[in-house]
Amino acid sequence: MNIASTLLWVLGILNFFGGIVLGIPQISQGRPAMFPLYIFIVGIAACVTGYFLRKKRRSAGISAIIVSVLSFISPPVIGLVLGIIIIILVGMKWKELA
Repeated sequence: MNIASTLLWVLGILNFFGGIVLGIPQISQGRPAMFPLYIFIVGIAACVTGYFLRKKRRSAGISAIIVSVLSFISPPVIGLVLGIIIIILVGMKWKELA
């Protein structure tokens, strides 16, 4: 679970800063920044889920799968790769979650 938790933190940090990087130009041009806001929120959710997954909560396992699926549409392709790896790791260690 520690590997999946660390990968969730990496995914969260990438999405968090990706949302900021994509959002600043859109906000400065006066355009709505809904997609960068979505990426930003998914990043925060991934970090929180990584924290609770390290504590081995079953609800964090479900949340990890949901956050990983939500990160599939993030701009970097790394979000798709990390999401698939996280889903596989959580599925393999599901019985360890309380």
